[in-house]
Amino acid sequence: MSNFEKETKKASATNVCISSMGPFLDQLPIGIFKTDKEGNLVYTNGYLAKLISEQLVGKSKEASSLEPYIKQTVRGCLASGKSFYVESRPFENSKGERIFLNLRIAALKQDDPKEKNIDAGQRPEVIGVLEDMSEMTRLENNLKKKISELSIICEVGNALRSTLNLEEILQVILIGVTAGQGLGFNRAFLLLLNEGENVLEGKIAMGPSNPEEAKRIWEDLSSRKQSLEEILNWHKDTLGKKDILVNHTVKKLRIPHSDQKNFLIQSIQEKKACIVKKDESDSEANKCIFEILGTNSLAVAPLVSKNKVMGILLADNSFNQKPIHEEDIELMEILAHHASTAIESSELYQKLTEQVNKLEEANRRIAENSQRLLKAERLSLLGEITSQVAHELRNPITIIGGFARSLKKKKDDKDPDHEYVKIIAEETERVEKVLNNVLNFPKLEEDSLAKVNLSQIVDQTLEMMEGEINSDKITVMKYHPADLPRAMVNPDQIRYALLNIFRNAIWAMPQGGILSVTTKEKNNLAKIEIKDTGFGIPKEHLSTIFDAFYTTKPDSCGLGLTISSEIIKNHGGSIVAESEKGKGATFSVVLPLERENPESAIKPSSFGGGK
Repeated sequence: MSNFEKETKKASATNVCISSMGPFLDQLPIGIFKTDKEGNLVYTNGYLAKLISEQLVGKSKEASSLEPYIKQTVRGCLASGKSFYVESRPFENSKGERIFLNLRIAALKQDDPKEKNIDAGQRPEVIGVLEDMSEMTRLENNLKKKISELSIICEVGNALRSTLNLEEILQVILIGVTAGQGLGFNRAFLLLLNEGENVLEGKIAMGPSNPEEAKRIWEDLSSRKQSLEEILNWHKDTLGKKDILVNHTVKKLRIPHSDQKNFLIQSIQEKKACIVKKDESDSEANKCIFEILGTNSLAVAPLVSKNKVMGILLADNSFNQKPIHEEDIELMEILAHHASTAIESSELYQKLTEQVNKLEEANRRIAENSQRLLKAERLSLLGEITSQVAHELRNPITIIGGFARSLKKKKDDKDPDHEYVKIIAEETERVEKVLNNVLNFPKLEEDSLAKVNLSQIVDQTLEMMEGEINSDKITVMKYHPADLPRAMVNPDQIRYALLNIFRNAIWAMPQGGILSVTTKEKNNLAKIEIKDTGFGIPKEHLSTIFDAFYTTKPDSCGLGLTISSEIIKNHGGSIVAESEKGKGATFSVVLPLERENPESAIKPSSFGGGK
């Protein structure tokens, strides 16, 4: 049994007249009343009498006004014989103020406790207490509101801290401002400062395009029953895919940061959020912002972090026309502060990423230069060795060539040895040229160049290799255009470069196959494409096959492709290898066909060391 019921029972038992306590009860800040057996009020203290006189209007289905509501509840108590407690029933006074009342009522006990069956004429009287819970209800509502606001700030803050992607950060800000579980604005707009041009420019926006779309969106979101956190996560996959019209609209805004009369610039300088209305704007430029956005009132919050201007956040209620209150601005300002910090962090991260990329690029170049330096050292050593070998060979070869030419002159054409002596003389002359080329390798002299048909160079090189190509196993296929323009090259060096490539192709086909050579012309460049059907080159080796001393052949020193590559490069061309293991290889040699300034295309070789 409650204390209240105990007290009413005691009052009944002692048969004390409640009206005798009137002066005391009138001073209490609660309403006290007593009814007769019919439920009619027979006593009200001063506080309740005042409430009844104010003609409070009920704001619920159960109560139209205060006095009928009390009588209705009392009758329910009399009919059941049970106490009633009704919590926080809302009413409204003549000033439009909400009043929340708690009602407690209890039936006074009969003098004869043995009497159980009470007919209509024997109903007990009722005593009741009416408590004004308006202040308590307001405090509870304010507390709930503060908790909701803290929840919004916490969830938006967590979402902002979860990413360093600027687009995602901006999206989170706009969702926090427009979501019903957030600030609940109809639309939101973000302008960011372009530091290069010192201009505030529209970046991104969120919101419906018209009232019909707004209604459809609100109904959809209402049916989902999602939390703000769920909405934030759901929208991460919709970046740049929605709200096209408002995004197009906000990008029309470009405001010089130096425009001191603009209300957006003033908000940034004062670092203070505010409400701005179109009819209060004092300049055409300010009114133009409202016209572009199609609204009459804006909530404005600057995005400033540690005195650094990031931009500005705008929001409106252009569709439901809900007034913007100061408390909305306060919460929006807090979100703007979190947004500013997140945007600054994103920019710092972007700058850091750029610096890291630059360092990685610098490290990559250092590694490449180290490889080039190592290669240059190898080539320099190779050049010195080659030069010495060439010097040692040139003298005896020159002597042999001289004797061969002398014998050739002495031999009659009909002499059976004449042809052999002729071959010896021609081959020693060719070897002398090769040795001279090796000795002069770092230089591609202009007087050594000649206009030649590269298709003919290919044919001549293949003819030189007739003894090396087993025609029973290897089929040579040539594809030459009839009108290939001539190229300015050193024929002997190009033949030597092709010779090394052809030999590699033949070596890669020990069981036989097809060697195809195609020459073509495009954009004033000649391309010689050499394909074989051999065992191919592993991908991991493709980047090193032109390096000096690199080889997979058991009897090779690994210089053939290196020399070929240097020859092609000295002619202003390039050589590329493509291959897959087991699928053959393709070498593409590209050479310029014409030169306006021939000397500009002659590059010194990194082969080095020749004398």
